[in-house]
Amino acid sequence: MLAVTKLFNESENMTAIPVSDTRTWLRSVAERRDRHAFEQLYGYFAPKIKGYMLRQGADDASADDLAQETMVQIWRKANHYDPQKAAVSTWVFRVARNLQIDRMRKLKFYEVALNTEASSTLENLQHNEQLEHRTDTDKLRKLIGELPEEQMEVVQLAFFEGLSHSEVSCRLSIPVGTVKSRLRLAFGKLKIGMGEKI
Repeated sequence: MLAVTKLFNESENMTAIPVSDTRTWLRSVAERRDRHAFEQLYGYFAPKIKGYMLRQGADDASADDLAQETMVQIWRKANHYDPQKAAVSTWVFRVARNLQIDRMRKLKFYEVALNTEASSTLENLQHNEQLEHRTDTDKLRKLIGELPEEQMEVVQLAFFEGLSHSEVSCRLSIPVGTVKSRLRLAFGKLKIGMGEKI
């Protein structure tokens, strides 16, 4: 369940703003290179990316650098975003995570160059770890996509958009108990799908 928890925790602390705002800002950057829209994206996502990097063990300066590098990539690649494949927050955090992996890879290669025997071992471990992480992430995405629509909807709102249970309840016009029940059912299915016993 580590992969499920990790993926959802990345967006848990995000301040609730309408998803349409982040999509609109990103579309404006992609289509018109709108600096004001980019400032909105930057103000919203950069602190969250920095916080995520700090939780992943980066020091303050590295977390700042990675947040800025991520936002530069968002500016450059805004036209690559596909709303059919992921929420804006999911896409932004994927860009951040990929930059973090690239940076870690460069640092690891520099460090292990001092010891050639350690080098091949570390590369094998990194490769296996990346394959395992990629496989788990792909499997989790597929499982989320297979959830019934009402469960997928509450998962999207609660974890990817960061809404509280009561905010999800208001947005969908359903009782809070129903929100909790749908989330519980969704997590049960995801746990089973990821091979964990409940």
